[in-house]
Amino acid sequence: MVFLRIALLGFWAFYAWSMGQIPPEGLNAFGKFISLSFFLAAPLLYLLPTYEAWRRKHASFTAVALVNVFLGWTLIGWVAAIAWACVGANRSEADRQVEAPEAPMKNCPFCAENIKAEAVKCKHCGSMLTEA
Repeated sequence: MVFLRIALLGFWAFYAWSMGQIPPEGLNAFGKFISLSFFLAAPLLYLLPTYEAWRRKHASFTAVALVNVFLGWTLIGWVAAIAWACVGANRSEADRQVEAPEAPMKNCPFCAENIKAEAVKCKHCGSMLTEA
């Protein structure tokens, strides 16, 4: 999906730039609008690695954003930032590993699935584990 975003933003920025190369008196209102849209398309394409890191909840979002902003003007810096944004651990997975200690578990006597020791009702088969 990221390749599709790169292709669409790249096409939009290139098309808007090429429309801007035509003298203004040779363009109608729509052509002028498209040529001015370059000033929206180019920053969106430039900041795509930062967006991808944010969208994927990357654990190193700030570092990816800094590399993108400060080194993205070089093609190598931009490619490194987009690659880093697309590869790596999600923040939610990293937080889950730190915040969620392992709860004691037991087996359900009815379906033999693994459930938490404090469970009153089995989440797999729906059986009540305590007597009323």
